[in-house]
Amino acid sequence: MQARIPRAVIVGMAMTVLAALGVSAASVPPAHAAQVITDIAYAPAQPSGSKGHLLDLYLPSTGITPRPLLIWHSGSAWTSDNGKEGADEIAAVFNPLGFAVAGVSVRSSGQATFPAQVHDIKGAIRWLRANAATYQLDPNRFAIMGDSSGGWLTEMATFSGGVTALEGTVGTTGVSSNVQVGLAFYSPTDFLQMNAQNLPTGGLDHNSPASPESLLVGCPIQTCPDKVAQANPMTYVDANDPPLLFLHGQADFLVPHGQSVLLYNRIKAQCGTGTFVSVPGADHMKVQIMDPAHYGTETVRTTTGCGETVGTGTLNATWANFATFLRGGLKLGTSCEVTYSTGVWNGAFNGSVVIRNTGTTPISGWTVTWTWSGNQQITSAWNATVTQTGAQVVARDAGHNSYIGPGSSQSLGFSATATGTNDIPAQFKVNNLACTRVPA
Repeated sequence: MQARIPRAVIVGMAMTVLAALGVSAASVPPAHAAQVITDIAYAPAQPSGSKGHLLDLYLPSTGITPRPLLIWHSGSAWTSDNGKEGADEIAAVFNPLGFAVAGVSVRSSGQATFPAQVHDIKGAIRWLRANAATYQLDPNRFAIMGDSSGGWLTEMATFSGGVTALEGTVGTTGVSSNVQVGLAFYSPTDFLQMNAQNLPTGGLDHNSPASPESLLVGCPIQTCPDKVAQANPMTYVDANDPPLLFLHGQADFLVPHGQSVLLYNRIKAQCGTGTFVSVPGADHMKVQIMDPAHYGTETVRTTTGCGETVGTGTLNATWANFATFLRGGLKLGTSCEVTYSTGVWNGAFNGSVVIRNTGTTPISGWTVTWTWSGNQQITSAWNATVTQTGAQVVARDAGHNSYIGPGSSQSLGFSATATGTNDIPAQFKVNNLACTRVPA
């Protein structure tokens, strides 16, 4: 006989587990933030003294500017107004890669019911975009990530760009709240189907008036299907949405794995762009989703343009793979080659840098960086805006050549002076991604 767990105990377990970030501090590298700014109010507190309209910014000490931004919101079954918690561990991973990270809090379901939480995240995104120049953020390269209810918020923000009913008037207005790519862990989607999708061994009673989902929408979910539909990320899916990577464990006790199956099928039916990683044996924690024991066993379904590919073990749940996915969605490039050649005469030389996109996603807007090993000094350039500080060179596209499709190339040229040795730079980076150097 299967033991029955009292509902109060199950709900208590849910609040504890859902509030956890799921990434141990030992599993991530040390932070590389040059500046951490905490408790920025992106809108006035509501109610007074609450924390749901605060964000923290982690600005990297490496990489080019303006920086891509990754927005993080931690799950809590919508019971906490401190979703920015845990962003320090996300920043420890992504700051060294040149990403700025913003940990964003929204109001809890005890402070305001849906759609307040979506209004809040959109208000935060608008504030960050309006203040992008101040913090050297790239307003055209915003990514969002979250787990559990934070994954739900990620999906709502990713899919509902341009949906007036969800925009709200929290904080800064008149600025886009769109994001360019999303990444979600074990997110709920269709609340009405959650009980039917629970594991055979049990799960939460999501239909209860006291369930996290009922508290979010302000009514027992089975009694208010219209409002529940408005809180369903699938309602807003269409072919024009940004790409989404979402991951779910097949042994998830708190949010049924079938919730992500429903979402994937909806994206595919709408000819959208999504990648669904289904992890066998994993429960409702990132440490289990990312456990190396599962590498090579995940089922990965990818859909784009009404097509589909299905594979096993083709995308392990690693930070490196997550970073590659986000870079692709932000059109920063995921793989590149550089060919460098020179022509030398009497203490001066011309140089050519050819950038080839060897990845599968476009590069839209590029910056090439390198460091001289000697006293080379650039005097003029073409097909790029080039600046040099000491031995470091930054070359930005000239506008007309900003786009590099997969398999395509763009080039820049320059004149420079040099005395003594004139060695080839040891490394070239495109949008902070190290490129393979190909002999001329």
